[in-house]
Amino acid sequence: MKRLYLILFSIFLLGTNQGVLAAELRITPSLCAVAEDEELCSISVTVDFQAKDDNEYCLIVSGRGLVSCFSAKNGRSLQVYVSAQEDLSFEVTNSASGLQVAQATLKVAKFRPKRHQRRYGWGFL
Repeated sequence: MKRLYLILFSIFLLGTNQGVLAAELRITPSLCAVAEDEELCSISVTVDFQAKDDNEYCLIVSGRGLVSCFSAKNGRSLQVYVSAQEDLSFEVTNSASGLQVAQATLKVAKFRPKRHQRRYGWGFL
């Protein structure tokens, strides 16, 4: 029984190590706030990608398609102008296999200014 637990634990560790990606995708800014009367968030986003290898990768904006393909040597930084009504996902895929290696999300938030209700009460001294 002890041996079975050891085998299961070893399989678990192997599975978690395979899930660790050797790539990182970061977008700046990662949040876009729009006024409640505005429809779209229009913003220029800096996309930074780092990988531990020198493979070819492609940047895809979900629902919009391919932005650019590039080599990961020494990292890659791109400026991307986007307009969106809701959260937007940026994905980097390996150009040879098509597998996703990194993902980041631009959050779109509606800003509602706090409204203060004025109360005019009777002030007796």
